[in-house]
This record gives sequence, structure tokens and C-alpha cells, in this order.
Amino acid sequence: MKTLIVLSLTAAAAISSLASGSITGTLGAATQISPPTIADVPTLMGPNVQVWDEQQNRSGLVFADLTTNAGNSGSPTPGVLTGNFDSHFVHFTGGSAGFASGSVFFSNTIVAVAWNDNNLDLTDATWGSLGTAYPTGQVFRGMNNNGFLSVSGNALHFNFNALNPAFEIEQVRVWTTVPTPGVCSLAGIGSLLAFRRRRD
Repeated sequence: MKTLIVLSLTAAAAISSLASGSITGTLGAATQISPPTIADVPTLMGPNVQVWDEQQNRSGLVFADLTTNAGNSGSPTPGVLTGNFDSHFVHFTGGSAGFASGSVFFSNTIVAVAWNDNNLDLTDATWGSLGTAYPTGQVFRGMNNNGFLSVSGNALHFNFNALNPAFEIEQVRVWTTVPTPGVCSLAGIGSLLAFRRRRD
């Protein structure tokens, strides 16, 4: 019986660890990094878009430019959401290349995306990484009109084209759903206890 309890707790812990949403992969000109100390130039440079996980299972207001999935920046559906979400960040410094195209994949479904300066400013304090200084209030920090992004399921696809490659940054914040592992954990424990009863 002790073995079954240990197995049950181990299974519950393993499933619970999946509760935090995260970036699971990138494609094209994108690189996943740890949250930086400064989300701006010259700390973040290079030809690739840099992406990182921010807050996990956080409750608060989301000010977004896109609130539909599937959806894209060509026909955005802005809005304000409230609830528990995971947040993630996308940063690009134009540099010598000035153009970047690729995809970012998340462990959970995308619910909202912000790319306008104002919405990024409004969500930095609540949703930004702890220990990261964001360029709140800096003009032209968001995605410019030359950029395009789309979401489908748990994938964000982007095309960034900097107007001034040497200095311009493009920034995007992404919110994803928070999984509910508690039900799965209880189901797993119930199955093990039922198995124990059958053996008895």
C-alpha cells in the first residue's frame, strides 16, 4: 500500500509539473533564451528573434491586439481579457539583417497577443518576467506596420521587417491557457487505488 501511495504522489507531482505553460520549440529565425536582465538593445542583439517565458499561472488583465485563435495581425480583434494565463515574450532587434521570419510553439493554446506600444506598456508590470527591465514608455517598441504575425492553436508565426535595422526593436507578448492538471492527478490516484482494491 505504501508503494502505491508513493507512486500516486509521484504521478501527481509529475502531472502537476505540466501545469506551467512554456515555449516548447522554435522554427526559422527564432531562439529561446532565459529571461534577460534588459529587454532592449544593446543587451539583446543578433539576427534571430529571441523568445522567453514570463509569468506562469498569473491572474490579471490582458490588454491585447489579437484575441482570436486562429487570427492574424492583418485583421486583428483587440480586446481586454481577465483570468489566469501564462505569458511569453518575443523580441527582435533589426541589426544588420532587418528581417526575420519563423515560428514559436507553446505547450498550450494561444489566447491573446499584444504588439502595440500601449498594450505592451500596460502589461509589462503584471506579465513581464521578474528581474527583467522592459522598455515601458519607449516609442516604436512594438511591431511596425511592415510586420505580420498569425496564430493557430499553440503556434505563433511571425515576419518582422525593421524600418531602421540598426536600432529598431519589434516586441510582442503572447498569452496562453493554463492547463488544469488537478483532475488528471486525481484520476491517476483513483486508478491506482482501484488497482489496489482489485488485488486485495
